[in-house]
Amino acid sequence: MKANVGKWGIIVLLSVLSSGCSSIRARTETLDKEWTVYPGVQQDVKEMGEIFSGQRPEPGWINGMVASILIFDLPFSAVFDTIVAPYDLYRIYTPKASGETREWSKGPSNQRAHGTGKER
Repeated sequence: MKANVGKWGIIVLLSVLSSGCSSIRARTETLDKEWTVYPGVQQDVKEMGEIFSGQRPEPGWINGMVASILIFDLPFSAVFDTIVAPYDLYRIYTPKASGETREWSKGPSNQRAHGTGKER
């Protein structure tokens, strides 16, 4: 029984540690014109550099805990970034046009303007 509890404890701990995956965070925080390949790895390295150079104002024990999470996350971010590299390249070489809107998202007033909605 104790062996099962230990295994589940390790699984829960690893899940919690990897839930803040830098690859996902980097992709949600990046603007279209700043999109790069391997953004998760770049973010891990940048944040570790800030911690090890003393640029972060948090206490040392917090920086140590964050650094260990980032070190643990680095290989997972590298694998994930490698898998989604084709999507990253697509995003880099086909940026969205500024001011681009979808016709269907404009609602009923757009349909009336084009004669496809019901006229009153």
